[in-house]
Amino acid sequence: MKNMLAIVLTLFMGATLGLKPASSQLPGSITVHVEMQAVILSDNDGSNPPGVLTTAQLQQWVDKANQTYAASNARWVIDFYPLLDIAYVKNSCLNRLNHNQNQAASALAAMYPGRMVVFFQGYSSPATGSACSGFNGPNGNGYTVYNPYVPLGSSNCQDINGPGCSASYAVMPSVYCATKVGIDFANSKNPGPSVPTSGNDTSGCPIVVEPPGTGLIFIQNYNQLVHELGHYFGLPHTFPGPSDVLSKPVDLQSWYDGNPRAGTTRSLEVFDGDAPIGPRVNGGYTGWEFTISDTVPEAGAQLYVGNGVNMCNTPTGKTISDGSGATVIFNGDSYTLHGKDENNQPLSLTFWPAKGNVMSYFSCKNPMLLTHDQVNTMWNVILNDPNRKYLLCYDPNDAAFKSHITCP
Repeated sequence: MKNMLAIVLTLFMGATLGLKPASSQLPGSITVHVEMQAVILSDNDGSNPPGVLTTAQLQQWVDKANQTYAASNARWVIDFYPLLDIAYVKNSCLNRLNHNQNQAASALAAMYPGRMVVFFQGYSSPATGSACSGFNGPNGNGYTVYNPYVPLGSSNCQDINGPGCSASYAVMPSVYCATKVGIDFANSKNPGPSVPTSGNDTSGCPIVVEPPGTGLIFIQNYNQLVHELGHYFGLPHTFPGPSDVLSKPVDLQSWYDGNPRAGTTRSLEVFDGDAPIGPRVNGGYTGWEFTISDTVPEAGAQLYVGNGVNMCNTPTGKTISDGSGATVIFNGDSYTLHGKDENNQPLSLTFWPAKGNVMSYFSCKNPMLLTHDQVNTMWNVILNDPNRKYLLCYDPNDAAFKSHITCP
């Protein structure tokens, strides 16, 4: 939720590949197949933190993604063949990958044209100093480099905006058990890790309670890959911004008080992170379009876990305050912010977060789900985005698209 620089870039992009207009709507029986290339990184000497994922654990992430797609009626499948689709690369720089290393990462991703490249890195990037040095602990977070982040000016690459390289990629942790997620607090109704909300953890990772006693129950984050791939195919978070930071009543009040971006009216909708009429600011998703209209506004999961409130088995009547004058009252599946509006009059906003949506930071359903509009957005991206649609040209399982697309 936090050197192959000489490689010639040869990825086929927008000017070469294009979708020709379909004379009719795509048949409802067609399923998108995306072949995934896993690149498991290590340092130059081959070393890594302990606990790097096994092939079986990597397959679990892929299986969970496909379960989400199936349960959401997405007609979308990740094709992954471990004997063919895993590469092991020694590169200390990329093993501490962060957003300012896109040149090297794009060069490596470009070695796998026609595939969705996912890097599995061992360490989180250092907070200061050289991006290729230092040690900042095992990486437990992922992110996706979408088109705006890819460096322009790379040789032998071109997209619709002119010279550039669109060898974009997703990043995942390679230390599997470090990707734990807190699902609920242990209490009399949810006594401990023997009954986690999202089902028994069969990943081989321990279920822990931190701190011991009545702390937060952590399980392996089964949904992390499908969440990051949602970003890869154009889906922002359901909450506003790239990270879950609205953890106190004053934070919700301050977000409401901020100046809404053009076309947005100050209301509950400024918390809707993926809607055309929200959020208040774009949260760093430069170049992405917010097209989702069937997800509800929500402020994130940190409001729960940061205040000791069960995110899934949420109590009724629990109130949190922080001295700011704003309060939040939880009522089972909903919660209400009480504060002041722009006219200094009493404000009451009630949220009904979708705790089973894969683009949220909740983890209250197994498998997590995508909405109809989220699925439609993914389809629109892979059919029309010049930096994604080439994926349909290489997987033989996408042969049914051949009458609807133009490939080299």
